[in-house]
Amino acid sequence: MLSISDIKKGKIIVVDDSPFLVLFSQLSKKGRAGSVLTVKMKNLITNNTQERNFKQSDMFPEADIAEAYAEYLYSDGEQYHFMDERTFEQYAFDLETLGENTVGYLQEGAKVKIVTYNGEPITINLPPKVVLEVTEAAPTIKGNTVDAAMKTVKVETGIEVKVPMFINQGDKIRINTETGIYEEKVTN
Repeated sequence: MLSISDIKKGKIIVVDDSPFLVLFSQLSKKGRAGSVLTVKMKNLITNNTQERNFKQSDMFPEADIAEAYAEYLYSDGEQYHFMDERTFEQYAFDLETLGENTVGYLQEGAKVKIVTYNGEPITINLPPKVVLEVTEAAPTIKGNTVDAAMKTVKVETGIEVKVPMFINQGDKIRINTETGIYEEKVTN
């Protein structure tokens, strides 16, 4: 069992019989009232985010979470299919489970981690960065630096990313999957 002093960012705990990923935690002491932990956490099953306060006496079990490497195979329009690289077992997730942000970084053959809770697959974890090809980019207009020399481009998966003006159609770029921010142009 974990006390409130053990709950830190990145820890996965069970609250109300559901696994939650701790996104932010702040411990504060208010006079004689005792310590209070303010936690922002994401439900790994529903993807909902909530903020809660816990008392010093609250205890939480650590979630039985396991991860296995998998490869993204394809989407049939309703489901996104993955295959465990070790057991060759296949998993399917719908858009609601994965979320729009996650799906925007998936391309065939992408390596991800399947997250299981008590043996049941609940979601996937993307790699921290992905390399995608720019499919649509507005031409660069000389002297157009009013908006910090950035423009919006569309990549092969359909998502839009703000990039520097020198990025053109056909270039490959590295994107941070957690923030959705352009990292660098890939030359290989």
